[in-house]
Amino acid sequence: MATTLIFIRHGESEANYEHRFTGQSNVFGLTARGHAQAQAAAEALSDIPVDVIVASDLRRAYDTAKHVADLRGMDVIPDEGFREIFAGKWEGERFDDLPALYPDDFGVWLSDIGSAVCTDGESVADLQVRVRVAVERTVRRYQGKTVVIGTHATPIRVMQCIWQGIPLSGMKDVPWVPNASITTVTYEDDLSWHDAVIGRTEHLAGMETALPKNV
Repeated sequence: MATTLIFIRHGESEANYEHRFTGQSNVFGLTARGHAQAQAAAEALSDIPVDVIVASDLRRAYDTAKHVADLRGMDVIPDEGFREIFAGKWEGERFDDLPALYPDDFGVWLSDIGSAVCTDGESVADLQVRVRVAVERTVRRYQGKTVVIGTHATPIRVMQCIWQGIPLSGMKDVPWVPNASITTVTYEDDLSWHDAVIGRTEHLAGMETALPKNV
């Protein structure tokens, strides 16, 4: 049976607005625009039957998924596997400051993100394994269902590499998806996938926000 996964990157967060590297910090919520973006994503999915709603337990992703849940009278199931990368010492720092603070590690992030390791944090390679495990666990648990997943930019980016057959060495050429964009992919019971559609934003109608160029 085919299982449909619908990923929503969280709406604009306070850290996005302030151009900070959030990582797994949970002190930053959604901005008013972020809530509006999340509501727009929820409404864009209103005609699609959804069986389950899962989200990273970090506020910005969970609250984004809750907009979908509230429209349907459903609950959000938290799953730490869909968290953003643990950024270690980078968490909460401004993007403009990171090249001076951590020139070697953040330099790799900017030039070859697939090889990057956040200072005292998680590597992108480990993140990809973590998120892939979470995706495959979700497919096995909810076979044949349609699942909305609230998550973050880097988890979607590492999964995009998998879906498009791109090695992590080529991840630097894979663009970030915008806030509250919608990404869909279909999985079969053997965990093969097809019909990946990445980063749809037509529902945002002028509210689109994205990460800056220096991240």
